[in-house]
Amino acid sequence: MSQTQNPPAGWTWSHFKAVCADVGSWTWGTVQGAFNEKASLSQILVDAVIGMIPLVGDATAVRDLIAVVIGMADNEEKRNSTWEWVLLVVLLFALIPVIGGVVKGAGRIIIKVAQESAHLATAARVAHMAEGAREIIEFLNRIGVKNAEKWLLQLRIADHSAELIGKFANLMHTIDNVLKTARGKVSGLAPSLARRIDGLRSGLAKVVEKGQEMIPTAVKELDQKLREIQAYIRSGGETTSRVAMHEVATGERVTTRAQERRLIEDGTLPRRTRRGGLKQNPASRDEPHKIAPVYQYEDGYPNMMHAADPETDLYNNIAAYSGKMINRQLRDGEELFRFFGPARTTHGVDVAESWASGAYWGLGRPPRTAKEWREMAAVLDSFNGDGFFVSARVVGNKGPKAVVGTVAEQFGTKIPGQYLPGGATQAFFFLSDKAKSELGRLGKEFSSSKQTAKVTFTDPETGMEFTFHATGWTDANGIWGYLRPPGTGSVQTARVGAREQAEKDNEQVLIHP
Repeated sequence: MSQTQNPPAGWTWSHFKAVCADVGSWTWGTVQGAFNEKASLSQILVDAVIGMIPLVGDATAVRDLIAVVIGMADNEEKRNSTWEWVLLVVLLFALIPVIGGVVKGAGRIIIKVAQESAHLATAARVAHMAEGAREIIEFLNRIGVKNAEKWLLQLRIADHSAELIGKFANLMHTIDNVLKTARGKVSGLAPSLARRIDGLRSGLAKVVEKGQEMIPTAVKELDQKLREIQAYIRSGGETTSRVAMHEVATGERVTTRAQERRLIEDGTLPRRTRRGGLKQNPASRDEPHKIAPVYQYEDGYPNMMHAADPETDLYNNIAAYSGKMINRQLRDGEELFRFFGPARTTHGVDVAESWASGAYWGLGRPPRTAKEWREMAAVLDSFNGDGFFVSARVVGNKGPKAVVGTVAEQFGTKIPGQYLPGGATQAFFFLSDKAKSELGRLGKEFSSSKQTAKVTFTDPETGMEFTFHATGWTDANGIWGYLRPPGTGSVQTARVGAREQAEKDNEQVLIHP
């Protein structure tokens, strides 16, 4: 607003400035800017709310709080965003004496790490989690928290839920009172600003109502992200994504922090290696005491310690898993898959034909891409050449008895330089000789005919339904898991005519020395 114009309402300039000063800590420069709505209202609110922060006022925290609240008031999408409410919960900690400022700082880092790592690949996500954990510890050390790791491991956001809800209610009441007072002082001076305040107060009422639902949700979400950082610190590089793997694979739910800690300390959860993959289970025939925490044979189930590799003295079937291996019957409705395909040459190395029948199956939905299949199921190029897969569905209560768990990482030896991190869920079980023979025959016919129509088969003994599919992938061989692909051999050459006659039950996850 230029001083060449007359002040509103017939006032003098001195009276106009006095009224503006009385409204709050609006600067004259702000008022001159034709009542810049964001700047002027924010300044009023900052001055009013900063007194709510104990000991030392933190104008930055207040500005952030107000920005989030006003953003929610103006935008329904933001009101419905869990992440907006998580940020608000973190900022509300600034209003809590003693602990608040520390948690606010750590919380901002947790949010940043969680958002940045959400869409990263497994190895990159683990590395980012490690960096985030170090950043939080450095922050805590910098502000003088004694024994930073112990303090962080003991922190639980949910313990402060009631206090956070109280601070939120107080904050919203304070903001509304400030706006109500400001509206009474500017109604005659600036009708447009009065209307803006009315709209904002209406939006704030919606934020208050939505907060009853979203603050508990945000607290739970922030606590979960904190638990991932805590689990990483406790186990030297693990996150609670391993808990999710464990629950999916075994059906055993982990509901408390004590249970999670016990699983970590017992070594029964899948463990990350420095590469970011899932560490292979101890499998030496000479060290059964190391195998016992992750695997116990039960009568009626496959014996994963039936034979050790004669060259390495390792139980390859144990090393194919990471973490707890559970003996359980496959349940009605569970889905499985197994990939197979003709013999081929990859990077100059002959890869034998893989069969539709076999003992190792993926548990869950089939992977959508060759990358997902290779990396998550850790199927080395030397194990399986791909081309086709058979999906299965358990029907009824006669599903096979299986050993279920998380796929471990794999290193290529026949085709050097390949590394696959694992992380999918696998089931090891035996079908009847009749079912295996029929699956093998149908798979061979399906791949030889190169047909695209689905072929189905039902096992009369278990009631399992099997369906054959062609992948159509052109990038399944010689590509995924290599830092530098070896040699100059063909990447995708199939030897359709050359077939081994012996079935290879273990070729999908067999460990090679």
